[in-house]
Amino acid sequence: MDLAIQIDQEIAARTQAVNQFVEKYLSDMELPAGSAISELRKSMLYSATNGGKRFRPVLSMLVGELFGAGKERILPFAAAVEMIHTYSLIHDDLPCMDNDDMRRGKPTNHKVFGEDFALLAGDALLTEAFMLIAENYGDNSFLVGHLTRLLSSAAGIRGMVGGQAIDLRAGDKQMSLEELTHLHRLKTGALIRVAVEGAAVIAGAKPTEIESLKKFGEGLGLAFQVADDVLDHGEKGQDLRSFTGILGLEGTKTYLKDVSASTLAELHKVSADAPLLEYLISFNQNRQV
Repeated sequence: MDLAIQIDQEIAARTQAVNQFVEKYLSDMELPAGSAISELRKSMLYSATNGGKRFRPVLSMLVGELFGAGKERILPFAAAVEMIHTYSLIHDDLPCMDNDDMRRGKPTNHKVFGEDFALLAGDALLTEAFMLIAENYGDNSFLVGHLTRLLSSAAGIRGMVGGQAIDLRAGDKQMSLEELTHLHRLKTGALIRVAVEGAAVIAGAKPTEIESLKKFGEGLGLAFQVADDVLDHGEKGQDLRSFTGILGLEGTKTYLKDVSASTLAELHKVSADAPLLEYLISFNQNRQV
């Protein structure tokens, strides 16, 4: 079998495991009675099960596997990261933010359930992420505290939300390379980084390994954004605040190559035999869509 096909199948299997876990968890939650609560659950499920590559939770699973951690141990944390990612997308789509009507080929949450329930669905998914951690890692109070600190830092003002704030207030400003890199390390990179770091912590990695994997996650998150800018080059308004707008198309491709190389080097400090994680780097560097 072709190696690329085999790797795609391996990643698809992990994606399916995440999909099943998230849907079962949200469907089986014991909740207070009432039609409004039921509707809110439907709103949560609508966005949480609306396709997507499940990149962050699959990344968590692959990192856990480096240290022999079973999927049952990693999946709750992986799903918690995905719930936070989903909440951010619901809120990003709202009229007060990006005002999008469609996501992944379907009407956005607020178009189906209204702005009020879309807002609440996002709030509930964010909160439920920490319930997942408390319920599934309660056998180790230190681990619960550590994961809660990592995830709240990555999701809040120190990470994703902070990056979103920078983006919103930047307006029409042309950013420097350092400013744009800082923005994306927070807005999109923080959740990717914590998906890696948290899984390494759960799996019992050494502090030096966790540090290298943290840098790997940071680099991978940045590389995906740089690749997106290459693919979007030339679209209306795209160059105003993008890597191609600062470095030019060829300069951005070179920057992507450099970021990808340093990201791979950090991974190899931990493992020289991680084909699925290596594939994510090369796939991103060479992707066409």
